[in-house]
Amino acid sequence: MTNKALRVLGIAYAEIDSSDTLPPNNLIWLGLIGIANPIRNGVKELIADFHRAGINTVMLTGDQTNTARAIARELNLSKGEELVGANGSLPLLSANSKLAKVHFFARISPIHKLEIVRAFQTAGQVVAMTGDGINDAPALKAAEVGIAMGKSGTDIAREVADIVLADDNLETAIAAVSQGRTIYNNIKKALHFLLSTNLSEIMVMLLANLLGIGQPLNAIQLLWLNLVTDIFPGLALGLEAPEPDVLEVPPRPLDEAIINLTDFKRLGFEAGVISTCSLITYSYGIINYGIGDRSSTIAFMSLVTGQLLHAFSCRASRPFWRVTLQPNYYLTVALGISLSLQFICLIIPSLGSLLKVTAIDGLDVVVIAVSALLPLTINEVTKQANS
Repeated sequence: MTNKALRVLGIAYAEIDSSDTLPPNNLIWLGLIGIANPIRNGVKELIADFHRAGINTVMLTGDQTNTARAIARELNLSKGEELVGANGSLPLLSANSKLAKVHFFARISPIHKLEIVRAFQTAGQVVAMTGDGINDAPALKAAEVGIAMGKSGTDIAREVADIVLADDNLETAIAAVSQGRTIYNNIKKALHFLLSTNLSEIMVMLLANLLGIGQPLNAIQLLWLNLVTDIFPGLALGLEAPEPDVLEVPPRPLDEAIINLTDFKRLGFEAGVISTCSLITYSYGIINYGIGDRSSTIAFMSLVTGQLLHAFSCRASRPFWRVTLQPNYYLTVALGISLSLQFICLIIPSLGSLLKVTAIDGLDVVVIAVSALLPLTINEVTKQANS
C-alpha cells in the first residue's frame, strides 16, 4: 500500500467500561486503511519547470519511506536518474558529497528540517524552503529564501518567511523566479548599454586628441549626447520582457559580478567599433570640409545615431536572428524620441547655435547612416562568432 503512495493506518478496538482505561495489549485487530492524498494538479509540471531552471527539488515528509519514494517517483524528483532517499537526519547529512544526490527525506521531525537546511547550506547550496506550520518556522528562518503559504500558513510561518504566497499556489514561485531573473538581466542590459556608449565617447575624444585632429565634440555636445542617448534607451532596456529561455539558463554562481571580465571585454570591443566608425566619419568631414563645425556635426550625428542603434544590440547576448524576443515598445518610443530630438537640433536655429551644429547635405546623411548601421552589424555578427 505504501508503494502505491498511500498513507497507511492500522485500526484496532477494545470494549471497555467508562471507568476502565484502555488496555495496551488487549486490542482486537481490524485491518489497515490506505489514505490517498493525490498530488495537486500541475505540481508535476511545476517540478519539471524547476528542474529546467536549474533548481533542484528535495521533498521533506513525515510519511513512511515507501510512500515518500512513490510520491517522489511520480513527481520525477530524480530527473530520470536513480531515486535516492534518506530517513530522518541520518549520518548522510555530514557527507556533503552525497547530500546533493538525495531527492527525498522521509520520517523526519521538525528539528530534522532545520538540520537538513543547514546541511545543504554547508554544502554550498542556496536553499529555498517552503512550509506553512509552526514546526516549519525554524527552517524557514534559516533558509536563504523562506516561502510561506498565505492562506493556510500559520502567523509565525508568515512572519519569519521572506516570501508569502497569497494564493497558496507554488506555481507562483516559478513565476517569481522568471521575473527575478528578468529584472537582473534587464539591469545588466542597461548597464552594458550605458558603459559601452560612454566608453565610446571617451575613446573618440581620446583618440582624436592623440592623433592631433582636433576635438570631434565640444562640451555642450557631450552633455547633450549623454542626456539624449543614455536616459530614455537605458530606462527602456530596463523594461524588457522575459527572454524565451530565461527559465532554461542555470542559476548564476554566488560570487559572480553583475558585469564580469568577459562582459567588460565585450563592451570594450563594442565601444571600440562605435568610436572607430565615428572617427572615420569625422575624418571624412575633415577631408571634405576641414576641421570645423561641419566636421564636428557629422561626427556628432554619427556617434549619437550609432549609440542609439546600439540599444538594439544590447537586448540579447545572441544575434537577433538567433533569438525571438518580444517587442519592446518602450524602446521603440525611446529611440523615436531620442532620434527626433537629435535631428531637431539641425532644424531649429537657436538649438543648433547652442550645440554649434551646422547644416549637412544628402551625402553627409548617407555617410552618417552607414557609420551608424555598420557598428550594429559588426557587433551582431561577432556575437554569432562568440556564441
